[in-house]
Amino acid sequence: MFTIAILISDGFDEWAVKGSKPFFKSHNYKIHLISPKDGEFVRSWTYKDWGASYAIDKHIEQIDPKLYDALLMPGGALSVDNLRTNPHVLEFVNHFVNEQKPIGTLCHGIWPLVELGVVANRKLTSVTTIRTDIKNAGGIWIDESSVRDGMLVSSRTSEDLDAFLALFNTTLENTLADASPSQADR
Repeated sequence: MFTIAILISDGFDEWAVKGSKPFFKSHNYKIHLISPKDGEFVRSWTYKDWGASYAIDKHIEQIDPKLYDALLMPGGALSVDNLRTNPHVLEFVNHFVNEQKPIGTLCHGIWPLVELGVVANRKLTSVTTIRTDIKNAGGIWIDESSVRDGMLVSSRTSEDLDAFLALFNTTLENTLADASPSQADR
């Protein structure tokens, strides 16, 4: 079974995680909620207020990115703003870039890739409020529900979740078809 790391912190977009978990499970992917936050739980954001708390499966400082087959970075400005400034997070994300493993981003989830300087000349999308960040980093921002460029699948917001999950799943299936699952602690 292939394992997807879902990288979150307080303020992550609840719908993106809540909507993607059953999808991935129904397609026989195992998921781990990973966070740099101290403690056992992270709180979601529901566009207007704090949402439910979710148990952290693994802490970023205690895991090896080699154990994961793909990475999902959901949105939530509060969450991703915290993630993009954390050196452990950036090192973790950079592994997926360097190893050309599938990466999915929703909404603000693209920010760590902008921070790493790896969006130049890449076609991608995001929430419209950060398109200037992407363009300033050399990315080619496209106003579409979901965009694929190599191993990177990006989406505007969780309102585009169904289209994003379909495209990300196609990327996962094509990429992982001949691969062996990573040996994440299951």
